[in-house]
Amino acid sequence: MLAGMVRRAALSVGGAAVGAAVVAALEARRAGSLDLELPSVGALFLSDLGLLCPLALVIGVGVAAATAYFEPRDLRSPLEHVQALRAAPVLERSRTAALVPLAIVAAFVLVVVSAHVGKARLAEGTPQGAGLLLGVQTMALVLVLLGLVLALGPPLRRALAMGASRLPSLVDPAATGAAAAALVVSLVALGVASGDASGDGAHALAILGVLKRKELDLTPIAGALVLAAAAYAAPVLARTGKGPLAPLAVLPAVVLALALCWRDALVLNAEPELARGLARYASLGKVGLGVLRRATDRDHDGASPLFGGGDCDDRDRARYPEAIDVPGNGVDEDCSGADTPAPKPVAPPVVAVPKRAHRFNVVLITVDTLRTDLGFMGYPKPVSPNMDRLAKKSVVFERAYAMASYTGKSLGPLHAGKFPSETLRDGGHFNVYSPKNTFVAERARDAGYATLGAMSHFYFKPSFGLAQGFDKWDLSAIPPGLADNDNSMSSEALSTAILKLLRQPSGEASGGAGDAGTGDAGDAGDAGDAGDAGMGDAGGAGEKPFFAWFHYFDPHAQYAPHPEAPNFGEGEKGAAAWVHAQYDGEVWYTDKHLGRVLDAIEAAPWADRTVVILTADHGEALGDHGMSWHGSELWESLVRVPLVVYVPGVQPRRVAARRSHIDLAPTMLALMGITAPPGELSGQSLMPEIEGVAGAEADRDVYIDMPIGPFNQTRRALISGPGAGVKLLHFGGAQYQLFDLAVDPQERNDLHRDKDRLAPMQAALAAFRARLTEIEVKPAEQ
Repeated sequence: MLAGMVRRAALSVGGAAVGAAVVAALEARRAGSLDLELPSVGALFLSDLGLLCPLALVIGVGVAAATAYFEPRDLRSPLEHVQALRAAPVLERSRTAALVPLAIVAAFVLVVVSAHVGKARLAEGTPQGAGLLLGVQTMALVLVLLGLVLALGPPLRRALAMGASRLPSLVDPAATGAAAAALVVSLVALGVASGDASGDGAHALAILGVLKRKELDLTPIAGALVLAAAAYAAPVLARTGKGPLAPLAVLPAVVLALALCWRDALVLNAEPELARGLARYASLGKVGLGVLRRATDRDHDGASPLFGGGDCDDRDRARYPEAIDVPGNGVDEDCSGADTPAPKPVAPPVVAVPKRAHRFNVVLITVDTLRTDLGFMGYPKPVSPNMDRLAKKSVVFERAYAMASYTGKSLGPLHAGKFPSETLRDGGHFNVYSPKNTFVAERARDAGYATLGAMSHFYFKPSFGLAQGFDKWDLSAIPPGLADNDNSMSSEALSTAILKLLRQPSGEASGGAGDAGTGDAGDAGDAGDAGDAGMGDAGGAGEKPFFAWFHYFDPHAQYAPHPEAPNFGEGEKGAAAWVHAQYDGEVWYTDKHLGRVLDAIEAAPWADRTVVILTADHGEALGDHGMSWHGSELWESLVRVPLVVYVPGVQPRRVAARRSHIDLAPTMLALMGITAPPGELSGQSLMPEIEGVAGAEADRDVYIDMPIGPFNQTRRALISGPGAGVKLLHFGGAQYQLFDLAVDPQERNDLHRDKDRLAPMQAALAAFRARLTEIEVKPAEQ
C-alpha cells in the first residue's frame, strides 16, 4: 500500500512538472512577444520553469494526497467515473441525475447573486464593512440554495424517471450534468457579452461583464489548473506500469525542481531583467517568484537576497531596496551599491512673479489618463478641437511630465508641491493624504481666495485628503457611493456642475470640504440643469479672486462608446487600432464637454483676470511595452502629459524644454501673488518660461517618483541632458535601465550595460534624491 502511494505521488509530481513545462513555455513565448528587449525565450523558459517547479511539487503531492483519500486503491479516469455512475442502480442513478444539474445551476446562481450583492454593498458603505456584510449574506445565500437543491431534488428525480422510458439519458448523471454545464457556460457567455466591464447592463447576467476587465487576470488560476490536471492524469495514464523502482521515481522530479529553483536563485540576481520580465508577463511564474522571495527573506524586511530580490544584507532589516537611504551616513540602506552622498548646498530658487502685479483667478483643469495624442501636440486625428483652441492662445509645454503614472501618486503631490515620496500619505492603493500636507488651495484660501472644485470620481471624496483647502467641493457628477466609475460617462454632468459653480465663483462658502467636517458628502449641492448660462463677477471690486480645480475622468479605461463621435478607427485594422480608436472617442467626448466650460470662462466678465491651466494626471500605455494600463511603470507614454497655461496678456508660445508637475504649485502660487515659506516647495515657478524671459528654457533635470504601493513596486526615473535627454529608470536596489530619448523615444534600446553612460546618471540620481526629504511608507495589505 505504501509503495503504491509513493508511486502515485511520484507520478503526480512528474505530471505536474510536465504541466509546469507547458505553462512555462507559453508564458516565455508571451513575454518574448510583448517585450523585445527581454532575454531570449529559452532563457525566459528555463527561469520560469525554475519558479514553477516548487509549485509543481506542492500541487503534485497535494493532488496525490487528495486522490489517495478518495480513491485509496486504484485511481480511475473521468471516463471510468462516468461509467460507474451509469452502472449504478436506477434509483441511485436517477437521484444523482437530479442533484448534479441542480448543484451546477445553484453554484452559478450563487456567483451571480453574490456579485450583485457585493456591488450593492460597496455602493453603500466602506469596503471593510461591505466585506463583512457580504460574507454574512453569502453564507445565508449558500444555506438557502442548499435547501432549494435538497427540496427540488426529489420532484426532479421523479420527473426525470417518468421521462426515462422515452429518453433514457434523463437518468444519466453525465448527460444531465453536461446539459447543466452547457447551460451555465451559455449564460456566462451571454453575461460577458452583454455586460460592460463595470458589470452594468440590461439584465442581471450583465454583472459577468466584469470578467472583461484587463486587470482581472485569471491566467494564474488557469495555469494552476493545468498543473493539477497533469498531476491527476499522470498516474491514471501510467496505471499499468508497476515495478520495484516506482517509489524512487519521485527522486528525479524533486532533484530537478531543487536544481532549477537554485539556478533561478542565482541567475535572477545576476540578470535582474529576467526577473523583471517574469514579474511583468509570467502570470503563474510571478506567483512562484513572490512565494520564493518571501520564503527566502530571513530578516522579514520584505526583500530577499535571492531570486533578484535585491536585499544586500539579509541580517539587517534596515537595509533593503525599498529603504530610505540616509544621505552621507556611510551606509547603503537602499542597496543601490553606494551611500547617497550628503546634499551639496544649493541656492534657493528665485521665486518668479508675473510682470504685472495682479492676483489672477486660477482655474486648474486635470484630465485623467490623457496622453499627448492631441491636435496641438501633433496628433493627426481631430480628437481635441476645444483643447487645441485653448492651446492656440496659450503657452504650451511640449515636454511636460507627471510625477507618477498613477492618480493616487500624482495629483496629491502636484497640489502639495512635493515629490510623491516626500508627502505625508498612507500606504493604500488610493493614497490618503494627511491634513499635515499643505496644498495650494489652503495657501490660496489663507491669502483671501475663494476656493472651489468639482470632481467625477469617488477618489475625490474628502476622506482621501485631496479636498484640503477647498470651500466648495462638488461631487454631484460621481456615481453613488463606491460604485465603479470606470465605465461611466461623467463629463457632461461634471461640466454642468462646474458651470453652476462658476456662476458665483466668489460667493459665500458653506464650509471647507476638507477642514470643516463635511465628511464624504462634501459640498455637492444640486448641479441641476445649470445650462451654459453667463458667469457672475469674480475678482472685481469687493469680490474675492478664486482658485478652482476640476478633474475630468472619462478617458480612463474602460472606454465607453460614443456613437456621436467621429470614427477614429476608420481604415485601420487590428485590435490595437480598435482600442486606440475607442480611447480617442473618450478624449473627444471629454473635449466636447470641456469646451462648454472653456466657452463660459472666455465669455465671463472676469475672463481677463483668469488663468487656465490644462494638464493630465498621467498617460496611458495603449499597448506600449506590452501594457494596456498605467500605474506600474514609468514609460514615456505613461508620464509625458500635455501642459497648457493660458495667462491673459501673455504672448502664446511653445516651450520645448523639459518641465514637470513639481513646478505647478509654485507657478500657481506666483500667479496668485502668494509666496510659500522657503524650503516648503520642491519645484520652481514656470513664470520665466511663460513670460518668455531670456534663458528661461535652460535644460533642467526631471525626476519622476512612484513609491511602492499594494499593486506597484518602487519606480523612479531621472531625465537629464540636452534636448529630449537620457532617461534612467530605477527599479529599487541596483536595478536600472537607461534610454537615450533623443534617438530612442520608444525606449527600446536599453543602455544600462554601458557603464560609462550609466555611472554618471546613477550619480545624478543619487545627488537629486539627496536633496529630497523622503518618507518611508509601507504598502497596505490588500
